[in-house]
Parts: sequence; structure tokens; C-alpha cells
Amino acid sequence: MKKRAIFIRIIKIAFGGFLAASIAALLGLAYSTSAGVITILSIQNTRRETLRLVGRRIIAFFLALLIAYLCFTFLGYGLLAVGIFLLLFAFVCQILELQEALVMNTVLMFHFYAEQSMNALWIKNELLLLFIGTGIGILMNSYMVGSVEEIRKGQEEVEEMMRGILHKMSVTLLKESKEGYDANCFISLGEKLEQLEKYSFERRENTLLTDNRYFIKYVEMRKSQKFILKRIYDNIHHMDLVVKQAYQISELLEEVSGSLQEYNNGLLLLEHVESLYDKMRDEPLPTVREEFENRAFLYRLLHDLEDFLRLKIQFVDQLTEEEIERFWK
Repeated sequence: MKKRAIFIRIIKIAFGGFLAASIAALLGLAYSTSAGVITILSIQNTRRETLRLVGRRIIAFFLALLIAYLCFTFLGYGLLAVGIFLLLFAFVCQILELQEALVMNTVLMFHFYAEQSMNALWIKNELLLLFIGTGIGILMNSYMVGSVEEIRKGQEEVEEMMRGILHKMSVTLLKESKEGYDANCFISLGEKLEQLEKYSFERRENTLLTDNRYFIKYVEMRKSQKFILKRIYDNIHHMDLVVKQAYQISELLEEVSGSLQEYNNGLLLLEHVESLYDKMRDEPLPTVREEFENRAFLYRLLHDLEDFLRLKIQFVDQLTEEEIERFWK
């Protein structure tokens, strides 16, 4: 998808710049190629970013127009006026955080210097160059690479990796030796979550009329669960004795693994965790130090597993009816 996005962006830049310059030339505008440059500078990574940038550049254009008019009116069309204009306009852009509009609008204002005039005809010329360039830029970015399918695929991959981690925990918990049980899986899971988060933010930025925070909230939930899984992994690594309670928790880990998916709210699994709590409390205390320590690790593991499930329950509880209708059905 990354290679495809780069290729599409190249096409947008080339075709958009050509189209804007051609339209400006057909309308008989002077400096028609400037419209193409404006289009190229307007093509950003997302639709919202493009619209925000265009809006800031339009605001900066009228500020530049006012400053240029004052400088050229009172100082004439000389290099001194150009220098004063650059000083004032750069200062205004810095104060108002419009730095990305500085170069483009300076080029447009320099057309007035080149023509030694700021009459209505030339102001109209620059306005049309601006609106043609930005308009074509917005049009080019009406199509963006990436869709819900890529995000859905990423979700499936994340959930499959988490199921694998939980299954491995279930098996390793019943082994006294933890040899070969490493944390490489968490590195891969973290990379996949970062990629999914990037896609989710891009999806939100490319959707103008609907709210797509659902995917971002989903990734945040899974990232928090990943940290809890790492804690469980650390607890398992500290255990060097298989006590009888480990078999029950191993079964529970396997059950969580088998049912982990986007649309499961985790309530039934949480009930199983709470019932295991009750069983462990009712059992007699260990008399051997080694068993006591390992049961303490199990108890901590069970507490982490409860936190793991509560994160999913909290995520589901915070969903709106609209989000459930759109993303779960």
C-alpha cells in the first residue's frame, strides 16, 4: 500500500500541476505556471491536512496583499519595499503560525513588483492563480489511497498475534522450565499496532463528514492490553513450580485466547476470572515457601488478566450506538 500511495502521489503532483497551469493559461492569466506550483504545494498526505493548509494560505494571501499594498504604495516599487514587505510578512506568518504560506504568497506578491502595479486587474490575476491552484490541489486529494479494508486486515492480524501470545502463555504456564520463551512476540505486536495506529489516523484525516475515531480508540485499547500481556509474561517467567491452581488459570488463558476478537465484550470471561478468585481464596494456604511464591505470581497474573478484560469491557461501554451500528454490523 505504501508503494501504491507514493505512485498515486506522484501522479497527483504531475497531473495536478499540469492541469492547474493549463487552466490558468486558458483563462489568459499571467504567470500561469504559478497555479501549477500552488497545486503541487497544496497536495498533502490527507484530505483534512490539505483543507487546513489551503485555508491558512488563503488567509495569509489577504494579509500579504494588505502588507504589499502598503509597502508598494508608500515606498514605491523598489527593492526597499520588497525588503520591508518580506520583513513584515515573515513576522506576521511567524506570529500567526502561517509559515507554510510564506513562500507561496511571497511569489504571488513578487508578481506585483515585476509588473510595477497593484491595480484591480493584477489583484484579480493573483486571486485566480491562488484559487485555481488550491482548488485543483483539493480536487487531486479527493482520492486517497487506503480504506477500511486495510485497517480491518490490520485488526485481524493484531488479534491473531494476541491469541497466539495467550495460547503460548497457557502452554508455558504448565512448564517448570521457561527456556526458549522469549519476548520477541511483543516487538512484532508493537510494530503491528504502530502501523495500525498510523492507518487509523490517516483514515480519520481523510474522512470529512463522518467521525472515524472508533479505529483510534480500538488501537489504544489493544496497546494498553499489550502492556498487560507483557506483565503477565514477566510473571510467568518468574514461576519455577507448577502448582495445581496453574492448570485452572492455564485453561482460562486458553479460553481468553480462543474468544479474543473485536466483537466480544469480555463479560463472561470476567465472570470466570472472578470465580477463580473465589476458589483461590477458599483454598488452604501453602505451607512451603516455593509454593507460596508461585501462587502469589498466579494471583498477580489473575489480577492482570482481569485488567486485560476490563479494558475491553470499558472500550465496548464507551462505544456509541452509531459506532456499534457502523462498525459492528
